[in-house]
Amino acid sequence: MTDAGTYRGRTAKATGPSARLPFPRRRATTGKVLVVGMDGLRYDLLSRSPSRAPVLHGLMTAGAHGTSLLPYGEADGQAVDGPSTSMAYTDSGPGWSSVLTGVWPDRHGVTGNDFAGSDFARYPDFLSRAVAARPALRTAAAVSWPELVHRGVLGPTIGRRVHHDGESDGYETADRLVARAAARWLTEEDPDAVFVYFGATDEAAHSTGVFSTAYERALLAQDTHLGWLLAAVEDRRRHPDRADEHWTVLVTTDHGHLDAGGHGGDTPAEREVFLILAEPGAPGGTRLETPRLVDIAPTVLDRLGITPDPAWGLQGRVLPRPRPGRSAHGPTSLTSPPTPERS
Repeated sequence: MTDAGTYRGRTAKATGPSARLPFPRRRATTGKVLVVGMDGLRYDLLSRSPSRAPVLHGLMTAGAHGTSLLPYGEADGQAVDGPSTSMAYTDSGPGWSSVLTGVWPDRHGVTGNDFAGSDFARYPDFLSRAVAARPALRTAAAVSWPELVHRGVLGPTIGRRVHHDGESDGYETADRLVARAAARWLTEEDPDAVFVYFGATDEAAHSTGVFSTAYERALLAQDTHLGWLLAAVEDRRRHPDRADEHWTVLVTTDHGHLDAGGHGGDTPAEREVFLILAEPGAPGGTRLETPRLVDIAPTVLDRLGITPDPAWGLQGRVLPRPRPGRSAHGPTSLTSPPTPERS
């Protein structure tokens, strides 16, 4: 595990494992964002039964969600309505690069898990862009796939980068450590933008397919980890010095899987991705119009109060904010449906 520094410009000391770290008394003038990535998560299986992932289902009920098909894939004879040209494999390298940079492989350059041809200097991740635009922002990332740090997808200007090695230690263990680290930041520190990655679902699908007990167990574990993070966000809102924080939560995946496990091709099962968006004031249970992986980066920047520069070449669009006229703080819980408005 690597921890690359603390938040720029502040230090803190804990007196025990549950000690709260000091944080400045300040009124939030912009929003805060939590992005959670779950590798290789099939939306059709996620949406089949609330018992498979009760926290994710609660988040969909409280917010908005939708699906789209990746515009790339390696032609392999399995294509059904696949892209006419092959931009990249439906693999994690291209997928998470698209999520984090806001551009497709034809710009960020990653077409496979070897990350050959990457151009993160020109197209950095959204946390690095946020810090460049507003240096005072506190950014953090915790991942269980070390390549996201080693290959430069998550840049060194991010205030804190933690990775645990799911490849060597197992993703069940690494994901749990990642979740604990992120929950601790959200509870004890004062981050503005956080990216969290879980990889156990992808590992289970590769090993035993998506209809296996192992895949169900991995999904439920990641769902539990997400619950820890959302609980930490909700706890922040109950603190008088944090009550004005406006948190936007996005959850997504990088690609799908074949029934027997595996991806990289052009089938709809491999190309379908989903996006869940929940934030105070948003009407619950609404559908997003074909949200794409590249929409996440510009949406994060928008919620942080940063207007993307056209020179950045982002290919995504900002997902719509809640309509004016609703409560600034919205529903009591991000994982519960909004209370019906009285007429």
